[in-house]
Amino acid sequence: MYKKILLLFIILCFQTSQSISREYNYEAYGLNLNFLNLKLNIKDRKIYSIIHSTGLAGHFFSFENIIQTTYDKNNLEYYFNLKKKNKEKIYQFKIKNGNIDLSNINLNKGKNYKSIKKTDLRNVLDPLTAVSEILYSNKIDTKCNFKKRIYDGDDVYEIFLTPKETNKLKIKFNKKEYKIIFVCRLNYKAISGHKFKREKKLNSRYLDIYFSKFNNNVLPTYFEAKSKIIPVKMYLSTVLNP
Repeated sequence: MYKKILLLFIILCFQTSQSISREYNYEAYGLNLNFLNLKLNIKDRKIYSIIHSTGLAGHFFSFENIIQTTYDKNNLEYYFNLKKKNKEKIYQFKIKNGNIDLSNINLNKGKNYKSIKKTDLRNVLDPLTAVSEILYSNKIDTKCNFKKRIYDGDDVYEIFLTPKETNKLKIKFNKKEYKIIFVCRLNYKAISGHKFKREKKLNSRYLDIYFSKFNNNVLPTYFEAKSKIIPVKMYLSTVLNP
């Protein structure tokens, strides 16, 4: 459960289109305690994130995470590394001329998992590229009319946005104030690679995204979700210019 919520937070914070910044810092909170810090760095041919959590006893584990997408002409390389509790998970793959290199892809994880079909991997994007197109293209508006199919090296799924009403007109954090112009809810639809028994729970996941406007650029400044019964909130804390 935690991996999917964490991944939703991670993939929602990257961009490759024009923007007011090349680096963002976000802080995530649960029970009013800061448990995760996220640094985002965007370059011409690479997007990467360094994430560190000190953990929140009884609810969140302590971990370190690196996620990166590298572009080279018509080729792309995606890398995901998560370290927690003396364990390490690595997911990586390559896309060449729009097609995923299947040489090291495990399509069938076992009888308890929904097998990944080769057709499931057609027209998929890695998480960072997908979110750059959905949330940071400056094309998003109050209709929240975007969706993308994603392969993260482990599962195939679709994320799509729907409009959400809110009574929050402003978000205040660390003496900063962001005027909210609209809110979208990110929804999750499992396709393949996941455990059969988890599909219903995965499809119930959501993440509310609050948008503000900076110099004609629309930027997500606040995220809100729930882990079991605990509200999890993430704020834009620092915007650094190129």
